Amino acid sequence: MRRPHLLYAAAAALVLGGCAAQEGVRPKWTLQASDFTPITPQTTKEEVERRVGRPFFTMFFPRLEEEVWDYRYLIGVRTYVAEIHFDMQGRTRYTATYPDRCVTGPIGCR
Repeated sequence: MRRPHLLYAAAAALVLGGCAAQEGVRPKWTLQASDFTPITPQTTKEEVERRVGRPFFTMFFPRLEEEVWDYRYLIGVRTYVAEIHFDMQGRTRYTATYPDRCVTGPIGCR
């Protein structure tokens, strides 16, 4: 009789653990498109982190000499991705935003 309760407790722990965010990463429901508007070319990484927090996901492209920071935010119920592309000096080259094509997260669809 106790086994179903243990199973429910384990399932709840997994669900709640999946909702935990990395330290310094703002949850997507706290960000909005307007948070990324002031980020223009030549904005430093420090300024970006101060404005929108640590990135959800980072990528480095050595041949392009570029680092990309990924953020997620909501417009209504739809999740969007904001990418900020930095040069090797840590200054913004450009930004890109688009609807997130994967509802399970950035890792699940790649």
